[in-house]
Amino acid sequence: MKHILTTQGKQGVLEILGNPQESILYLNDRPIQYSWYAEVGSTWRYHIAQGLTKQAVDLNQGIEALLKRGIQHKGDFLAVAEYFQGFLAAGTYEYGYYELPRDAQWVEIPEGEQYQSFDYYGGGLDIAPTQNAIDDELVTQYQQAILNGARPAMVLLHVADSFMFFILDGHHKFCAYGLAKIPPHAVIITKQEQAYKSLEETLTLAKEMDCTKGEYLGWMRKEKQNLRYYKGQRLDLGEAFRLLA
Repeated sequence: MKHILTTQGKQGVLEILGNPQESILYLNDRPIQYSWYAEVGSTWRYHIAQGLTKQAVDLNQGIEALLKRGIQHKGDFLAVAEYFQGFLAAGTYEYGYYELPRDAQWVEIPEGEQYQSFDYYGGGLDIAPTQNAIDDELVTQYQQAILNGARPAMVLLHVADSFMFFILDGHHKFCAYGLAKIPPHAVIITKQEQAYKSLEETLTLAKEMDCTKGEYLGWMRKEKQNLRYYKGQRLDLGEAFRLLA
């Protein structure tokens, strides 16, 4: 299932900016995660993140129940798309319903709410949680439901051709799918417009997010000279994931 929606003249609580080289997630106009690639002999990813004690958006009971039981038909899928569109800043977004790889892993983010900078090998798809508090009992409940045949749906947000995906809803579901060893189901929201920040803008953003590591800032400067390479990168979601009917 796929669907495209355009939001005009609206400033939602969530905004994502970026391109294949970098992704920035804003909540209420404040950056909460900033991730960028650097080629350092292998593909490396640098990340600044702030952990949240709860999910970035609060769901109403109807949508929460729908996602918990799983998307069963196109009407469910369109209801999710319309609902999440209300949280997003102006732009054009493609919604798709996919099955992720069974061995999908997420990026570990800080336990506290302060910004932290870290790095890791980034040679594949990266899934970043926005919530750092996990209820083990809830994970167990989802795991049992999945083993019994349920397929609860997560919601991920990313920019076209980016390999970084942010979890908007479904942290406990993602953990449960992993424990059950079953491929997760997710609605992926893809912002169609890409944005390239200048070096000055990225350095200002890093400072705003308390990143002062000289190595990180140095690679940020270097990769800004290599944007032609990243502008040629493409990610076909239909090849990376299985599109669900």
